Amino acid sequence: MTDAATHSHAAPALDDTGVSALVDALEPAPVRHTLSACLAGDISPPVALMQLLIQTEDAARVQRLVADVRDRALASSATTHAPHVRERAVALDRLAAEHERGARRIEAMLGSGMDTSAPAATVDEGIAHCERLFDWSVSQSEETSVALYSLGSAEILGEATAEVVALFEEWGVLGADRDVLEIGCGIGRFQVALASRAREVEGIDVSSGMIDAARRRTAGMDNVHVARSTGRDLSLFEDARFDLVFAVDTVPYLVQSGMPLVEHHFAEARRVLRPGGDFVILNFSYRDDPATDRADVDRLAAAHGFDVLIDGTFPFALWNGAAWRMRAGRSGG
Repeated sequence: MTDAATHSHAAPALDDTGVSALVDALEPAPVRHTLSACLAGDISPPVALMQLLIQTEDAARVQRLVADVRDRALASSATTHAPHVRERAVALDRLAAEHERGARRIEAMLGSGMDTSAPAATVDEGIAHCERLFDWSVSQSEETSVALYSLGSAEILGEATAEVVALFEEWGVLGADRDVLEIGCGIGRFQVALASRAREVEGIDVSSGMIDAARRRTAGMDNVHVARSTGRDLSLFEDARFDLVFAVDTVPYLVQSGMPLVEHHFAEARRVLRPGGDFVILNFSYRDDPATDRADVDRLAAAHGFDVLIDGTFPFALWNGAAWRMRAGRSGG
């Protein structure tokens, strides 16, 4: 449910003197970091609001923070050299006001104690936790359950989904002759988006609530199929079934459940992919440690017969997810 990573692709460099002056009195330090990153253009306003909500668990406080920063930006001569800083401050405040209800819902979801980034004691406990978490979160808000940064907005979630689809098209991993599987399909947003861009689109999820939402959203799409899985493997599918296997913000929950589960999914992805097929991971973990994530992916890819083509870049403007693209070798891993 949460995307706790703070990284994004770099925006054009700005003199950050004005930014520092706007946020230097704010506490705690993570709040300053988030607001600075947003005002400098390193993360988008939706992601900044999500991170502020995670850091404070207080929607009203977040509104006060961003309103204060907006007022400072509009009044301070220190930002006259960087009009984009003022524009971003105003945009962030406007977004917070427009999505006040969604922010309050996120506050309640975060305060429930259901979501946690703590490692699970065992793989079984990790999978069971994910099932409970996503059954519950999808009952609160479908959009928020798959992306907190959507703030419960179908429009924001649609923009983020379109960014991912555009990247897939740029990479050439879609096509009318390609069969696609998503691990952790959630509410089926990518099944809807890819139905016209692939031959067959499959999705699996451990949450029956998510699958119910996905089935409703994809009703009548003859080339789309979604199914509840055990979360342990891809045993629903035969060998060499797909041309693309991808996971969007799913692998972090596998990591929290234990690296053996992650490794098994690499082996399973290799098994169900055709030679030359693509394995795409968008966000590997919530550890906020890109170097360790890259090292883990590189190690797992080498062990299971994948060539790494894209190694943990940050290609998106709205979402701050990290991207990996791997290609299955022509022989078994």
